[in-house]
Order: sequence, then structure tokens, then C-alpha cells
Amino acid sequence: MARTAFQTADFTAEPVDDSETHVVQPLLDRCEDYHQIAYGRPALPDQARNIPSERPPGLAPGQGQLLALRDAHGGLAGMLEALRDFPAPGEWYIGLLLLAPEARGQGRGEAVLSAYEGHVRANGGRLLRVAVVEDNTVGRRFWTRVGFQPEQWVGPIEQGLKHNRVLKMTKALG
Repeated sequence: MARTAFQTADFTAEPVDDSETHVVQPLLDRCEDYHQIAYGRPALPDQARNIPSERPPGLAPGQGQLLALRDAHGGLAGMLEALRDFPAPGEWYIGLLLLAPEARGQGRGEAVLSAYEGHVRANGGRLLRVAVVEDNTVGRRFWTRVGFQPEQWVGPIEQGLKHNRVLKMTKALG
């Protein structure tokens, strides 16, 4: 039976082991719009398998988290990839919150983030961090709407076929 990290009205967040990241590849393939914005190309065929190797070096086991967001029928409707206690204890970094195109625009992203914030607080987190590429205007509006504050622009950073400026944002968890 799958473990559950947290739930929303529409989704169950299930941890995905680093050896099983390929289960989110179909979602990455369906989210070509995001990949075009971030990388200037569709998802690579092994994009999901590369998730663990793309994390910063020196992380302890369990610091990297990949969560599959499952709908009521068990279908893959989204994913959340994050780092626990990074870059410092009590600070968690969201690398990617991605919903399938048909799941967007219905308040589900906000519900996932709210539930995830509860999960983070329950596990000692006090601050969330995220970095959003400059061309992802929809993403920046989302993160601002849910309470993240701009911290600083960095880059350009090479990502796929693009060189992106990235806005680092934070949200204190009360």
C-alpha cells in the first residue's frame, strides 16, 4: 500500500523513491508548455530519471523528496519535488510543483501548496523557498498570490536550450 505524505480534496501526495522516478515521466511529457518555458524544448525521454542526479551535491538521504499527486482514481495529476532542510535547517526548497494541464486553473495548485505547507511545518520546516524562471509569468503570479515574497534575481542560468534569469522567492511559515 502506498504511503501518503498529505492530502487535498482532489489529490493524495505519495512519496516516490529515487529508484522509481520514472513514474512521473508521463506527466513531464504532457506538460510541454512548462518545459518550453523553462528549457526551450519538450521534456527529455529520461527527464524523470535525472531528478535525483540534478539535486545539489552533499544532500543526506531523505533530503530530496519527490511526491506524485494522485487523483481519486489513482491517476497521475501532478508532482512536487522538494529539498528538506536546504539550504539550511528548517528551510525547504520547492524545486517543482507541476500539475497536469487539465488540473490547472481550478485552485488545486493552491490546495496542494497549503497541504504541503502543513506537512513542512509538521516536519520542522519554518520557511519555504522557490525559484521561478523569468519567462514563467503565470508561475510568478501563482507564487506571489500564495504569499511568496521576492528575494532576488539571479542568473542567467543555463537550463536546457535557454539561459534564464530566475527569481528566488521565500515564504515564512507561521
